[in-house]
Order: sequence, then C-alpha cells, then structure tokens
Amino acid sequence: MPIPNQNIALVDLTKKVSSTDLKAVADALQIQVSRDFAQVWGQDATIQVLENSTLPKGTWPIWIVDEIDVEGVKGYHWTDERGQPFAKVECREGWSLTASHELLEMLVNPYVNRTMRVKGLDSSGQEVDFLVEVSDPVEDDDYGYRINGVLVSNFYYPAFFDLIKVENRKYDHLGWLTEPRKLLNGGYISWKDAAGQWYQAFMVEGQLIIKKLGDTMPLTAREKRTLWTLGAIGLGITTVLIFIISKISNNGSNRR
Repeated sequence: MPIPNQNIALVDLTKKVSSTDLKAVADALQIQVSRDFAQVWGQDATIQVLENSTLPKGTWPIWIVDEIDVEGVKGYHWTDERGQPFAKVECREGWSLTASHELLEMLVNPYVNRTMRVKGLDSSGQEVDFLVEVSDPVEDDDYGYRINGVLVSNFYYPAFFDLIKVENRKYDHLGWLTEPRKLLNGGYISWKDAAGQWYQAFMVEGQLIIKKLGDTMPLTAREKRTLWTLGAIGLGITTVLIFIISKISNNGSNRR
C-alpha cells in the first residue's frame, strides 16, 4: 500500500534567510522524511521552498517568522480557521532543528488531537491519553543529527508507547532511548487523565518534573525561578501546552 504523501511549503516570511540556506534546509528535511521517517510512521511528504502568495491548495506551510506569537517557544504547529495544519518557526540560530521538529509532529498529528491511551508514568497503573508529539521527549539539540550539514530533530518510534522494554527494540530514531515512555534531558511529554486534567512531565538534568496544568494555569513566579535555575526549558513548554489546551477548549470546530 502506497505511503500517503503530503505537500509541505517552507516559507520565509522574514526575508532574512538566503535562498541557498532555505534550499539546504528543505533538501535536508526531504531526505529526513522520505529516508528516515516515512516507513516508521506511514507518512511521507514533498517539501518545497515557496512564497506565501503562491501556496497551492492543500499545501501545509511552515512559516519562518521574526517572532513567535506564543511567548517563550521557538515554534509550534496548529490548524487555521479552515482546519488546515500549519507550523510557525522563529528565525534564529538553529531554526532548522525546530522546523524539523514541527514538520515531523505535524505529519503524525496534524490536528493536534491524536493521543495514545496507555498506563501513565506514575505507579498508579491508571491509563492516560498521551499527546502524540514525536519530537518532544527527545527534542534537545544534543540529541539531534545532521543531514548534509543541516541539524534536524530526533523523533520517537511507535514503540515509544510500549509497556514493556524489549531488548534491541528502537524507541527513537537515533537509539538514545533505552526504554519506552522515557524522556531525554530537555525533553517533555503531555497527557490528559480520565477526569480531563492535563499534565506535563519534563526532564531537567536527570530529574523528572511533573506539572499539573489547567486551561489558563501559569507557572508561579517561584516555579519559574526554580526551573530557570535548573536550566529547564519548562516555562516555554508549559506555555505552549496551555496554548494548546485553550485552543482545544475554545476552537473545537477547527479540529478533526
């Protein structure tokens, strides 16, 4: 059975990225998706550099922007008012890693509503709905890799949600994870329990931190200071999850 192929446009809205660099990133993303990703997740893509004014119907854009409209993050993916997926990536050093991260997650979970129900991370044995975002648990720069010199994101495999460790089974593309449902330093994962309460766990210097979230619950000032002291990226991560929860609650008509 043929693997579905989605048209993706890399669009520089800043006009700051050279055409050479745009093509290099697009080519690297193409190789990553078709060579490394498609057979694992059953979704391929055709990636082109295009102008925003010439986007063909049905093409999902990755917009490179000067500033992200969600505070504290480098990028995110969502759907527009017509229900079409898109991604935004901030134009900054290392933006190719973020573009790769958002591209892979958009291909697997384009409407940000795909979850996997398995036992949670605690010892209660209760099942929760993990948000399927394939780059989040392994997202740190240290765990990325290069294709023709371009830095791209690592990503987990479907076996990431296994309940039992199996020797020699791959849980992520590069093999950094040695067990299912584990996080690398700088990584995080999000889930919803049976009561509809959202949680998030992230790994900071080997320490697993779990945060209970609400529709509009920000971190306290003390928590922010603690996380930044630890060198965590948790503030931005939590901000974007609160953004997602708010969108799910208020814009359900955009979801499929």
